Amino acid sequence: MKRDKLEQYIIENKDEFDELIPNPALWDKVETRKPKTIQLNWKTIGLRAAAVVVIFISSYYFHDFVQNRYSRQNKLASEVENNRQNPMYQELMEAEFYYTSQIDETKAAVFQLTSNNHRLRNEINAELLDLDKVFRELKNDLNDNADNEEVIVAMIQNYRIKLEILKDILYQLKSTDNKNKNDEAIQLSS
Repeated sequence: MKRDKLEQYIIENKDEFDELIPNPALWDKVETRKPKTIQLNWKTIGLRAAAVVVIFISSYYFHDFVQNRYSRQNKLASEVENNRQNPMYQELMEAEFYYTSQIDETKAAVFQLTSNNHRLRNEINAELLDLDKVFRELKNDLNDNADNEEVIVAMIQNYRIKLEILKDILYQLKSTDNKNKNDEAIQLSS
């Protein structure tokens, strides 16, 4: 059998390779080393599996939520587009703009006059919240397309009532304020 050059070199120089002899205790350490065993921790595996299940379920519900939201937005957008073409809806939008600005101005004036009387302010707010609740119910009816014309008329009427209530309160507060100023002027002149 023919030997290659590397093998021939190793055989010829064997003494030089065996010059350094390892410590005999080293081999004992290698022999006593135990192979690493992997122990399964069922608690850790269970927690990881539960985390995977939770992530899967939450991603499913998140996806479902986003899809429902997107479909609701598309539905509302199409309803709004259909309603914009309706002349009654246009009338509602104009009335809403007008009455909202009037109500805000009157409400600010009322609250300015009632700045000292917190009980009266709270009562006025409670009445306005009741009217807002009725308005939200009407808006829900409008979204359900239940007799649109009647609902729109009722919504406009709600704005009118709210504005009238605020104007009546403002009138009463101003007349009371004027009466108090007149009484103070009479007392000062006496």
